[in-house]
Amino acid sequence: MDYYDFGLCAGLTSSHVDVALYTCDETGMPSEKNFTIRRPYQRIFGVSPALIRGVRYLIGSIKALVSATMESRIICHFHLFGVGPLQLLTITMARVLGRRVIITAHDVESFVSELEIPLMSRWVYRLAHGVIAHNKVSCSELVNRFGVNETKIHIVPHGNYLHALLPLTDQEEARKRLGISPRAPVILFFGQIKEVKGLDILLQAMPAVLLKHPNAILLVAGRPWKIDYAEYQDLIEKLGINDVCISHVHYIPDEDVPLYYSAATVVVLPYRRIYQSGVLLMAMSYGLPVIASDLEGMSEIIKHGYNGLLFKQGNSDDLAPVLEKVLSDSIFATVIGQNGREYVELCHDWSKIGIQTKTIYNQVVENRDTKVR
Repeated sequence: MDYYDFGLCAGLTSSHVDVALYTCDETGMPSEKNFTIRRPYQRIFGVSPALIRGVRYLIGSIKALVSATMESRIICHFHLFGVGPLQLLTITMARVLGRRVIITAHDVESFVSELEIPLMSRWVYRLAHGVIAHNKVSCSELVNRFGVNETKIHIVPHGNYLHALLPLTDQEEARKRLGISPRAPVILFFGQIKEVKGLDILLQAMPAVLLKHPNAILLVAGRPWKIDYAEYQDLIEKLGINDVCISHVHYIPDEDVPLYYSAATVVVLPYRRIYQSGVLLMAMSYGLPVIASDLEGMSEIIKHGYNGLLFKQGNSDDLAPVLEKVLSDSIFATVIGQNGREYVELCHDWSKIGIQTKTIYNQVVENRDTKVR
């Protein structure tokens, strides 16, 4: 969340909002810090039992909410990727303490059935004074799945990554460090590896791509989440593409992210389900051409053939020729990438997002004359 949190906090600060970010001990420091950062959430990740980490999370929430209340911070803005007991307890505490609650629903559901408690999600969203969705499809899902009152939902786009990008490495040097031929076209799948992200769809498209581009490389970089990567490795071997697949199946630290984007010719997001994608906006911020499945959350951003390319969701046969087009026409790929960067610079600017978010804050404050903090 570092990229997103720092972008939003900077955007709000530029709109003259006094911001405090309450986060965990693994959060780094932004290059330019013009807002307060506190780390009450200690050791909530790692190998400790879930119960212990849950208790630590609650302790962190109590510390954060007490601090916010003592400093008369009217708005408590929560960011959710799913709703569980800890989120319900924390948001309930915020309401008990008299805070005005804003929720950004990054993912309307967690995409893991055993983690979903729809009734709990309904309670949480009812407690909110305002809900932010990143796009129209998220707004519709909030209304239809959880009965959120449409009048309190506000659509604010996910911001770009231009403020946080580390410089790209020379492509030849990046590929050398990753053990990839400098001449090979590189297809990048980047980010957490989840079932809904459709890596298997990309794998199934590779044999057809290799018929026309036999030197192409598929680079997979990210940490599996709630899934065993061995399932994908079995598919790689079954398809006979083991020699052209490079798998870096682990967490990619921030300082290494530019290495992978530098090496890439194209970024592919073959997702089965998604509401919005930070990887999409990061790739576009880097000026790389992107191919994504034609889900609503993607097609709201990508204009096919202009700032990216779309293929039929779940259809590897439709993905293969789109990939071949990008790999065969370097000028086309470059233009697509440039258009993507210009688009996110204009339409996903954090200063504009800061203005929009401040407006929402002021709308949910009972006394409209009170300045938010």
